[in-house]
Formats: sequence, structure tokens, C-alpha cells
Amino acid sequence: MPSTSTLTASRFLAAYLALRLPSGTWVRRAGDAASSRMWAVQDCGCPDCVHAAALGAPASHYELRALGGASAALTHVSHTAVVPVPDPDEIFERRTMLTPKAAATHLRRLLRYTFPGVRFSVRRGRGTDRYRLMVRWSGGPGRDEVGAAAAPLLADYATPGRRRPRPIAVQHFGHTHIGTPMVDEVRLERR
Repeated sequence: MPSTSTLTASRFLAAYLALRLPSGTWVRRAGDAASSRMWAVQDCGCPDCVHAAALGAPASHYELRALGGASAALTHVSHTAVVPVPDPDEIFERRTMLTPKAAATHLRRLLRYTFPGVRFSVRRGRGTDRYRLMVRWSGGPGRDEVGAAAAPLLADYATPGRRRPRPIAVQHFGHTHIGTPMVDEVRLERR
């Protein structure tokens, strides 16, 4: 019988793989000098990912190709560093947006509930990085497990044709606020 840690790791690996965007999906990459630049997602072609795929493991990162093909591709980009571009029908949907502060509160509570006993620090960026969240922790889960828990703040991976994240509920001083999180990137740093 497999150990509990093996079952937990395989459950999070399955969750991580379910968060993969299909090849050709248009995305924006957080941290680009020109945030309006569009990229197309492909499976990563770096030596580590190609070697892992040759051994039967699925690729765990993206390769980003410029839509015009003018510049070189970016390889080995984490799935939490890209945000899918919404469909034109989604852009004009009326929706309530939650601030990055509310999204950070939600993510902190979610991580503490999902991984009890592990201390997480979830901080939001300032200034031009205000839509970026930074998650730091030591011990416990790996980057893939934490990334699988954090990625739904970036996009809806379950519904085909829908790219905006699903609304979340955050309680603040006894009031429940429901809305779509405004997050462009979730950086993961294991100490």
C-alpha cells in the first residue's frame, strides 16, 4: 500500500497537470517590460523538461513563443507566471473585482487549510508590482503542490473557453466579499 506522502504528492501532481493550458493559448507574462506583449503557450523544450518527458513524465513548464515570431522563445516558464488572455466575450462581462490584498488573504487561508502545520507568508507587491503575490514557506510541500493550490487565482482551468478566474469569497471583519481576484502572478519561494 502506498504511503500517505506518496498519495498526497500524486494528488497534487494530478492537480498541477489539470492546470495546464492547451498549446496555442494566448497569455501575458508577468514581469514583461511591455505587459501588453502576447505570447503563445507550448510545452517546454528545455533539456530538463525534454529529458523528463522522454522518461514518461509530463512537461511541467511552458515555452512561450511571441505571436509575431519576431523574438526568441522563452523556455522553462512556471505556470504561475503567465495569465491567459480572456476571450472577447469575457472582457465585457460585468463582474466585481477583488483587490490583491483580498486575494492574498484568501490564498493565505487556503494554504494554511490545505497544508496544516506549514507556515506561509503571502505578501502582495507594491507600486507597479501591486498585482503580484509572493508566497514564501519552509519545509512541507514542494513548489508544484503550492502552485496547484495558488493557480486558480490566475485563471479558470476547468471550463474550456473560459480564462478569467472563478469568483472567490473572502471574509473581512465579518463581511463576506465575493469577486474575481485581480492577480497577475504568484511567485513561489521555498526557503
